[in-house]
Amino acid sequence: MVIDRIVDRCETVDGDRPDLPAHLLDWFAVAIGGAAHADSSPAIRDGIDRIAGPTPDPATDETATVIPTGEPMTPADAAFANGAFAHSLDFDDTHLPSSLHPGAPTIAAALSAAEAAEASTDRFLAAVAAGYDVACTVGEAVGPDSHYDRGFHVTATCGTFGAVAAAGVARGLDADGLRNALGIAGSQAAGSLQFLANGAWNKRLHPGLAARRAIEATDLAAAGVVGAADPLDGEHGFLAGYSDDPNPAAFDRLGERDAVAETGRKPYPCCRYLHSAIDGLREIAPAVDPADVESIRIAIPSAGVRLTGDPIEAKRRPESFVDCQFSAPFAAALTLIEGSAGAESFLRAVGRFDDPPRWDDPEIRRLMEATTVTTDEAIERRFPAEWGADVAVTAAGETRERSVSIPLGEPAKPMSDADARAKAEGLLAGTGVDADRLTAVIESLDGRSVAELVDAATV
Repeated sequence: MVIDRIVDRCETVDGDRPDLPAHLLDWFAVAIGGAAHADSSPAIRDGIDRIAGPTPDPATDETATVIPTGEPMTPADAAFANGAFAHSLDFDDTHLPSSLHPGAPTIAAALSAAEAAEASTDRFLAAVAAGYDVACTVGEAVGPDSHYDRGFHVTATCGTFGAVAAAGVARGLDADGLRNALGIAGSQAAGSLQFLANGAWNKRLHPGLAARRAIEATDLAAAGVVGAADPLDGEHGFLAGYSDDPNPAAFDRLGERDAVAETGRKPYPCCRYLHSAIDGLREIAPAVDPADVESIRIAIPSAGVRLTGDPIEAKRRPESFVDCQFSAPFAAALTLIEGSAGAESFLRAVGRFDDPPRWDDPEIRRLMEATTVTTDEAIERRFPAEWGADVAVTAAGETRERSVSIPLGEPAKPMSDADARAKAEGLLAGTGVDADRLTAVIESLDGRSVAELVDAATV
């Protein structure tokens, strides 16, 4: 039974994962940076305040902390806020085989549940590890291509199951409690791709909603509420209802895998399907003058074309931050002009610093108009084992081509320690959170409390 395998994994999971500290630092940096720099964050925070109940009393009630403000809220509300902030820049870690962002929902759920339960750091780390393993396995099992084709956002749907596993381990649910919580989650998994129609902020809410649902599901299970049996592989379960091509064999390796080690970290705050193309264009950029560019050709997996290149007319005319994050023409134009699409250049180009947005800049618009986005038989054949790209830039009559099989930040092509630290420092700059202190606490969690970790991430 699939549910028994998940419960067994949750009960036996080891949080001693060598890659986990790097992912924790990345998560805190993108969550704090998202709270500070994403245009949606003030409204999301105000909305959560409006729907939240009275501020809990730490002396008598379970509480968790919203980062980086340090405000106490109910665990569900704190998980909602932190999970949304962690995905708001689309800069959070990505597991390519399942096509989801595991850290945003699972760490948010694990942190709030662990803080509320005053769990040890060992249990918190085990909870995060369980969340990654379950979310990524469910993502592979549902068949991400089919799931996307039916209009679902895998981070929202499959991330709900990972977040429930994380919250359940953090609060110490027994086997029956975990089964019931996961059974309840089967009726909570939701999240559509319709945000692509207008650059809506639904996508940024999705991991926060998944984390909130995890706290609610484990609360209900702890109270004795009975959840559905076989929520994943049952006759009317998640796999049957959310996919035309499920792969339940993915659960065969749940007990041995380390999904944290399989998950990459992003160097650019945009859709992961674009990263190999950006890597290739970065290699070409120093050799061309943007004013001489006649055409830009990008070939990526068809799933990426659907998200970042179709319809091409709309992708050439982004009108918002989210539009830019899912526009291959914008990423190409920015990379050729700036030589990079990293945090500072991208956030500046979409108006998140003092400069106005640049999507109407004539130079960027000309390059976007010159960009075509297609797939390629060889790239498609190697996907999803490889999230590759072929790029070609014709400038001043000369065509330069690059082929990239693995995007920077993947386990097989990791970011350097210096690049990872620069990403964190850039996101934390001006937020009031001390990057050195946060890094030191994360790198020495043994013997520290979850409260110390939270304190290092607040102002």
